[in-house]
Amino acid sequence: MAHQNMHHSTDQSGKQGALHADTQISQRVSFVSYKAFRGQTFRYGMDCATPYGPAFVIMRGPDIVFWGFCDAREAAQIRVDLDKKWQPAAWQEDSAGVGQVAARACHAPAALALSGTAFQHRVWQALLYIPHGQIVSYKNIADAVNSAPRAVGRAVGSNPVSLLVPCHRVLAADGSLNGYRWGLQIKARVLAAEGVALNS
Repeated sequence: MAHQNMHHSTDQSGKQGALHADTQISQRVSFVSYKAFRGQTFRYGMDCATPYGPAFVIMRGPDIVFWGFCDAREAAQIRVDLDKKWQPAAWQEDSAGVGQVAARACHAPAALALSGTAFQHRVWQALLYIPHGQIVSYKNIADAVNSAPRAVGRAVGSNPVSLLVPCHRVLAADGSLNGYRWGLQIKARVLAAEGVALNS
C-alpha cells in the first residue's frame, strides 16, 4: 500500500524533507491477519545478542514475527500471551539458530511477517518508509494514514518487530522520546547509533 508524500521527516541536522512512496524499504515484509498464525510452528531465541542489548526473537519459517528487548521473565510472559492468541501453536526453542538470524538482521535486510489488523498494517508500513537516521512525529504518521494521532500511537506501540520496523524513529512533537515499549534507554541507544542528535 503506497502513500505519496507520506509524511515529513527530520534528519540528524534538523532539516525537514518529504518522504515519498518510492522510498526504498530494505526489509522483505508480508502482512497477515491474526488468524494466519493460528496452528503454526514457531521457533524462538532467548537473549539474542544485538548491539543494543539482548533480544527475544520469534520466527515462523524464515520470517521474523516478533522482536523485543526484554529479559527471560518478560519473554516467557510474552510467549504465554501469544500462545493464547495463536492457539493451537507449536513452540520450539532454537536460541542458536534464531540468534544467528537476529545478528544478521541488525545489519542486513530480513524477512518479516507482521500479524495484525488492517489499520495496524497501514501504520507499520508507514514506519518502514522512515529512512535510517531520520525521525518523524506521531502526527506525521497520522497524516500519512489519515487517522488520529492517538490511534496511530496505539498501533505504533503494538508493533511486534521493534528495531526492524523502526517505531523508535517516531518521537513526540516537541522532539522528546515520549515512549517505547522496551524502555527509553534502548530507544535512545538505537537512535544514537543511527546518528540522530536528540534534544537534551
